[in-house]
Amino acid sequence: MKFLPLILSAFLFITACSDKKDDKQSSQSSLSQNVETLSADFSDKVFHFNLDSTEQPCSEKSEIVCTINLAIQCTLNPKLDKCLAHKNNMPNFIFMEDEFLGRPTELSYQITKIKPLPNNQYEVFTLGTCNGNWFGLCNGKIIYVMKNDNDNWSIVDIYAIENS
Repeated sequence: MKFLPLILSAFLFITACSDKKDDKQSSQSSLSQNVETLSADFSDKVFHFNLDSTEQPCSEKSEIVCTINLAIQCTLNPKLDKCLAHKNNMPNFIFMEDEFLGRPTELSYQITKIKPLPNNQYEVFTLGTCNGNWFGLCNGKIIYVMKNDNDNWSIVDIYAIENS
């Protein structure tokens, strides 16, 4: 009889842990479905930014798109207050300042594909055009590596792939 409360406590603990895991798996599945839908929803839309539009808030109904849009606005003007407030959610090189960077004043992109990766990360494939060079990260096939932590999106890295 002495062990009954101990066994019951252990059973309740295991059951509580299992429910959380199922909730997390359900949340991951839901997120993956939303990402697939997003890829189709935005495949025909071209986003265009210039120095005059960097102050505009994001009106899109997608946190992924709004996060990329913010990174692009910060690429054009890294001194914006909203850029400095979200500095931890973007790669540090976005905020580099050097007269030889070739920072663009206009940038457009279109989402072509979103690929899930392990650890709540996603690659967002885009086609971009700009009027600068900026490390070669604004003309051609540009990939934004994004991470989702508790519904908070951040850009882990940005890289380009060679046109074939």
